[in-house]
Amino acid sequence: MNMIVCEGTITQLADGSPACSTGWQQQIATIPFDIAQIDPAIATAYFVSGFVVFIVPWGMAWGLSQLLHFIRRS
Repeated sequence: MNMIVCEGTITQLADGSPACSTGWQQQIATIPFDIAQIDPAIATAYFVSGFVVFIVPWGMAWGLSQLLHFIRRS
């Protein structure tokens, strides 16, 4: 996220718009991260859904391989 900063003085023009004596500059605004902002229920849901996305296709592939293995032995 960028924000506009003025290192000089800010004046107001006749039309009401602000003007900077040294020119406007963009600066990246860093937002501090606080671990308390994370809701444990949502974090747990994301964690579990990550496993579901992996486990479901893996389980289907494993089950299909077991079925094919069973058919070959018969």
